Amino acid sequence: MKHLLQIICLTLIFSSCSKQSELSKTFDCSNTNTEQKSAQYDFHKNFKLQLPTSWKTELYYNNFQSEIFSADTVKELTKTYILDASHNLGNIEFNDNYFIKNDSTLKVNNLTIIKSNSSFFKEKPSFWYVANGIKKGYAYHQFNLTVVLGEQSYFNSFIEIYGEEAINERLCDAISIIESIEFLQ
Repeated sequence: MKHLLQIICLTLIFSSCSKQSELSKTFDCSNTNTEQKSAQYDFHKNFKLQLPTSWKTELYYNNFQSEIFSADTVKELTKTYILDASHNLGNIEFNDNYFIKNDSTLKVNNLTIIKSNSSFFKEKPSFWYVANGIKKGYAYHQFNLTVVLGEQSYFNSFIEIYGEEAINERLCDAISIIESIEFLQ
């Protein structure tokens, strides 16, 4: 009986630790980055992310946006990814106008959506997509996530992946960082 209780407890512990988000499941993410991370707040302290301590991180802000821009500058561009996350003031709705504007922006940049979905992120309405194309002479993938935070604010994050190696691994690593977000406002 004692062993049975131990097995049940261990099973519950492991199953709760391995619970993946819908986004991680979509991209079949099973790896987790073990780099040492620390909390990084955006300039206006609207959100914080857990970023690797070895990365170069810059903060940008204006009256309408507070942004974190971060990348591993030690690695070659085709071995890492660039992460941008921002809190934005303004009303955003996932309607026809939003999708027309989004498609137009992608077309101007010669990018094609290869996967997309409307869903919930941190229990808030969201839309994400992965697009690919050529940028700066490299094969290029972009992951973009937009989350409605309230009537007058939204969160946006994009990941830029250059080259053709380990696309899914780099995407999953970046998604794990985005999923570490804590909205503070």
